[in-house]
Amino acid sequence: MKNTLVSLIARERDCMDRIKAHDDQAVAERKRLIAALTDVRHQIGNAKGGLDNDRIAIARGILKIQGSYLNGGQDKGSVIRDAVDWLATGKSAAYQGLDQSDYGTKSYDRWFGQRSDHEWGGPRHGSIIFQIGLKDRKRELTEEERDAAIYFLLNIEGWETARNQAKAA
Repeated sequence: MKNTLVSLIARERDCMDRIKAHDDQAVAERKRLIAALTDVRHQIGNAKGGLDNDRIAIARGILKIQGSYLNGGQDKGSVIRDAVDWLATGKSAAYQGLDQSDYGTKSYDRWFGQRSDHEWGGPRHGSIIFQIGLKDRKRELTEEERDAAIYFLLNIEGWETARNQAKAA
């Protein structure tokens, strides 16, 4: 008797396990494809807005960006200004350069968009709204990287708008 209950139930379990594994792989592949589509749409939006995707890619390779510039609050402009100054000259109005500190804004108590610079992690009080830092603080940046980072930061509003539109599409 080849089709015993034991063998049928074992085959049923095997089929169910294989279907689940297939479904899990399909979900992961769908997420990957949606992320790739969103990235392509973002780059198209950048190009439509006149932004240079190659320079942005270089900048995104060296900068870490957290949160939303568009929602960054009242001090978000000073974050960009100080980061651009440091990238261009090695100096900024901030206490420390990007090679020692991240620049950002936070939400705390009654203040929204308050400037908050810190060496590692986040603020002691409140939560980050928008933050800029270097992915590797120890590495010397090339002039091309500094130029690309400045270009990106000066165009971050258009970049973020294109990103948001790509996500919504």
